[in-house]
Amino acid sequence: SAASDVYKRQEIMIDMKKILILPLLLFFLIQGSMAQTPKWVEKAKRAVFSVVTYDKNDKMLNTGNGFFVSEDGLALSDYTLFKGAERAVVITSEGKQMPVSLILGANDMYDVIKFRVAITEKKVPALIVAKTAPAVGADAWMLPYSTQKSIACVTGKVKEVSKVAGEYHYYTLGLSLIHIS
Repeated sequence: SAASDVYKRQEIMIDMKKILILPLLLFFLIQGSMAQTPKWVEKAKRAVFSVVTYDKNDKMLNTGNGFFVSEDGLALSDYTLFKGAERAVVITSEGKQMPVSLILGANDMYDVIKFRVAITEKKVPALIVAKTAPAVGADAWMLPYSTQKSIACVTGKVKEVSKVAGEYHYYTLGLSLIHIS
C-alpha cells in the first residue's frame, strides 16, 4: 500500500541519516583530539617505524613497531619481535626500508631491544629522550606508526613510574583507546 511505502521510505531516510551522522561525529572527534595534541607530535610521529623480522629461510617472522632515539639510527622496539629472527628491517613512515645492522642490547623481562639501523640518509627523525622522568599524573601520548598524515595520537596519563637496572625508567600509562569496528 501507499502508506507502507511512505513509512518504509521514512525508515530508510532515518537509517541514512544515522549512517551519515556517524562518520561526521567521528570526523569531529578526531579533529577535536588533534586540536588538543601538542605541535611537536607531528614531527615526533615520523620517528616511529614498522619493524619486520625474517627467519633463516627469509620468511616473515614478526611485525611490529619501534622508534628512533637518535638521528644516526639508534632505535628501540619490542624484544619479542626479534626472537628467532635471522634479520630485520625497519620501514619508516615515508615508506623507506632500512636494515637493522646491529643488536646493542635486549631485556626479555621488559620486552625491549636496542639496535642500530643502517640509515640510508644523513639523519632520521628521532624522539628526544627526556632528561627527567615525568611524574605520576603527567600527560602522555601514544604515537602511532602510519604512512597517513591524518592519524591522531592517543592521549593519557602516567599511572606509575618504576626504575629498571637502577638508572632507567619504566612507565605504566593509562590510555583510553577508541575501538571502531
